[in-house]
Amino acid sequence: MSLITNIQICKNILDCFYTSNVIPIVINDSENNFLSFSSLTLNDAILSILSGIVGLYLLVILLLLKSRYPNWIVRKIVHFSGGTYIAFIAFQFDNILGILLAICLFSMIFLTLIIFSKGKIISEYFLLNFREGEKNYTFIVNTTFTLVILLISLLVFNNNPAIFTAGALVISWADTFGEVSGKLFPIIKYRVFNKKSLSGSFSVFFFSVLAFVITILFYKISFSPFTIWKILIGSILCSLFEAISWKWLDNLILPFIGNLVMFWIIFSI
Repeated sequence: MSLITNIQICKNILDCFYTSNVIPIVINDSENNFLSFSSLTLNDAILSILSGIVGLYLLVILLLLKSRYPNWIVRKIVHFSGGTYIAFIAFQFDNILGILLAICLFSMIFLTLIIFSKGKIISEYFLLNFREGEKNYTFIVNTTFTLVILLISLLVFNNNPAIFTAGALVISWADTFGEVSGKLFPIIKYRVFNKKSLSGSFSVFFFSVLAFVITILFYKISFSPFTIWKILIGSILCSLFEAISWKWLDNLILPFIGNLVMFWIIFSI
């Protein structure tokens, strides 16, 4: 048999496998829509496993560092690391099916840890995320709503990943370093609803600027002198809304403000 004949036979066999759905994972699908549930690509399968491993790593960090550092520092390390990972990895997936698989894998890992620890990991997690003056369940509500806001942002701006990334980085970086600076260097304290400091508010502003700049550079968005003013104004808004937010509502507001500012940067005349 000739080489051409052999190649044709192999092609027919592969076509038979794909059309019969024997192989559910496709190597590449250039026309695949991000919101499609039609197929799981090899890229998404790999990223889902990677994301599950990263989630496990962050859970381990929570438990390993709790005896060495104050709870709020451990919480912020995970907040910063996890948020940054989500900001940049989300649109590396080919479609939403891969993200859902990653969530399922992480949930399975977490459930396995709960079973093997006989529920002790849940108690540890409560203690690490407990804030003075708040109910025990507050962190669950906070985390859940923050992830829901990010998921909504992901779906709404699926054609403009820079908008999602900016919002995710603002909540990950500005919120984290705002609290770190406010607690370690509490210069000029004030209170609207929560205890704040001028040093913390300045950090929120600075790291909001950094989040927008990194997003612009990462996605190679055109940069002009007017863009600088947009970034500064947007970062001031992030700082103001963080300062006047009630309890943990800044986690819901900051991603939204970050999305709007990046939308303004990209689409305004």
